[in-house]
Amino acid sequence: MKTNSCDYVVVGSGIAGLYIALLAIKRGSVLVLTKGSIDDCNSRSAHGGIAVAMG
Repeated sequence: MKTNSCDYVVVGSGIAGLYIALLAIKRGSVLVLTKGSIDDCNSRSAHGGIAVAMG
């Protein structure tokens, strides 16, 4: 079994996960874990904007 070592592990490949990975790579090696392919995240179908509960 092959093993790898890294400084940071990011779980999730959505916008937030990839943003944190970009920040972390400045300080060390990063491993990004995703549930399938990098395209299988919910950020692809997000429409943007802010949701808020009023009332």
